[in-house]
Amino acid sequence: TLFSWSEQDFLRMTEGSPIRRIGHVRWLRNVAVAMGNALRKTPSGDIGDGLRAALSRQTGHADETVREHVGWALAG
Repeated sequence: TLFSWSEQDFLRMTEGSPIRRIGHVRWLRNVAVAMGNALRKTPSGDIGDGLRAALSRQTGHADETVREHVGWALAG
């Protein structure tokens, strides 16, 4: 769910929180890294399949940093 947040969602959901300072792109990058690490622990089954599907939906993200980290997450 967190990985599907639009920039508007991110701004709304992090209002008043220090996490907002990192910005939407770095938020997505960090979530992609966390998802990639989770995939290394749970490579198959419902959780792994769900993580892979969510990551796959972001392979064409407009930001190169997000794309790069999604690719890393999926490669593991």
